[in-house]
Amino acid sequence: MTLEQYAQSLCFQYPDKRVYPFEFENKHYWLKQPEHPQGSQRLLKPCPRKFFHQEVERLLKLQQQNAPIPFIYVANENMLVMEDAGLSVSHWLEKEDISAEQKQQILNDSATALARLHQQGLIHGRPFAKDILWKDGVVNFIDFEVDTVSKNPFEQQIQDSIFFVFGLCREKSISLEQIKQTILTYQSCTDKEIWQASVRRMTNYRLIYWLLRPFKKIAGKDLNAFYLLMENMR
Repeated sequence: MTLEQYAQSLCFQYPDKRVYPFEFENKHYWLKQPEHPQGSQRLLKPCPRKFFHQEVERLLKLQQQNAPIPFIYVANENMLVMEDAGLSVSHWLEKEDISAEQKQQILNDSATALARLHQQGLIHGRPFAKDILWKDGVVNFIDFEVDTVSKNPFEQQIQDSIFFVFGLCREKSISLEQIKQTILTYQSCTDKEIWQASVRRMTNYRLIYWLLRPFKKIAGKDLNAFYLLMENMR
């Protein structure tokens, strides 16, 4: 039985599993298939196969461009089989059996990888920690939100930079010092114009920041992340 045949059998066995990890011949993979929305979800996701097809096309283009994504072994209209490229950065931050120094290294590796992605002329769209995988020092990105080639890469890279830092600020298992160090690492690796433009962009929200600051004690996750973003992205 080939890998594709085995993955197809898993599709029949677990038709409602959008993402499913499995092992084949002592190697680990991830199976992804189109969603099967139920009830009201059908209104929110009316064309799951179309969106899945677009995602597969995007990933195949990224692989052709040598983008840092998990290797694709099987890709068709019914399923996507990719290598297991490790845990997400979010999961690594939550682990209690690794040191603060190793967590910082994972964060630094992620920051460097995002800068390199931009140097390839590629953008992610929303590089949150949950969308970045790390394994033995190798970083890969998943769940790209935009097309591989942007009509305005400079603007998209600014957005990537801001979302990356904002995503860090949303993580509960990260210290302020780790956020600052990761920002410094990213700043040292990325294009200076991109970073300076990103910082200038955030100054546009200073008034909103000061208006919302009195609510800091009762703020939720995203608003607290916004406070941290404004206070550290300078």
